[in-house]
Amino acid sequence: MSRVYLNVIEERVSRAAWGRIYERARRVAKQWQPRPLAPGWRQVGKERVAQYVLDIETEYGLSIIGDAESRTTGECFTFSPRVGGAASRCGAEGSLGTADDVLLAVARQHELMAEEPAELFGEKTLGLPYHTLIVALGLLVENSLPGTAVVNGEITVSAGNEARRGLASILGEVFELPVVTDAERVRKRLAPSMNTDALEEAIDSLCPPDPYTQGHRGDLLARLDRSPGARPRHELKHVVLTCPDSSVLAAETRQLFNSLALTIRSAVVRMELRERVEQWGSVRACETIARGTRARGLQLTSMAWDEIETAQLDELAFLLGATCVDTTVGEARQAVRAVLENRALRQVLRG
Repeated sequence: MSRVYLNVIEERVSRAAWGRIYERARRVAKQWQPRPLAPGWRQVGKERVAQYVLDIETEYGLSIIGDAESRTTGECFTFSPRVGGAASRCGAEGSLGTADDVLLAVARQHELMAEEPAELFGEKTLGLPYHTLIVALGLLVENSLPGTAVVNGEITVSAGNEARRGLASILGEVFELPVVTDAERVRKRLAPSMNTDALEEAIDSLCPPDPYTQGHRGDLLARLDRSPGARPRHELKHVVLTCPDSSVLAAETRQLFNSLALTIRSAVVRMELRERVEQWGSVRACETIARGTRARGLQLTSMAWDEIETAQLDELAFLLGATCVDTTVGEARQAVRAVLENRALRQVLRG
């Protein structure tokens, strides 16, 4: 599920040092491509609904939950402008020796350490595009606080290299790969403090699989990708929210959306939604759509809401019909969100 952790021994980090790191992280996140999304709120007439927004900075720091290009979202990561320890020691920004290495604390699952590392990240990216940005922010902290911070979790060498390239393009600096992507670096740092069995167990836990194992896993995933229904599932999760041309979708995916369009049109006719929208006007229609999305647990981006609130009455009636569709089945939920999110797809379905 691509969980990413960022562990930091906060007691070693001064407020000034973390302030400098935060400003660099802020610069990276603001300039990153694709642009990240954050959770937010929107007032649609009298209705208040949750949405995904482009403004990622809040009073709590940087909030990142997905990206604007794919409009896919996972769990929310928060990069705080403050750390809890805020030490004023002169050695706060460097390694205090192998025995005090944060990597040792993580390897031992925080046991036997005088200084307990805080977990600043620990959420799941679900392997979505914003995973690289989260790894990059963790890598920035790890490189800024060697021995005091470590980014870890489900991080491949490939993801580490993508993160390095992204950081270099924005900050103009060269960054080391996350230590956990290199078993030999991990071994060198942990060997003085761990016996052989514990060391090998730690390496297996912290580092990505060896290339042989990874190759077999890749072969298995490739076979799964060719299995019946794999492409439609992939498209529903990763493609349909922003796909500008439905003709490139798999036949099964197009069939699903054609069936959905019939269901929506039926609801529009049966419930006389076009007549209601005409009577209500666009403001009340948008409020009703907002209530429908909230009732269905469907959260849209601010870009989608911008388009919905400027839509003509015929389109609003179709959108209102979409919010009447039963979304308790996973595929229906993903498909309905795509109709609400993707205007190009919606125009095709409306005919």
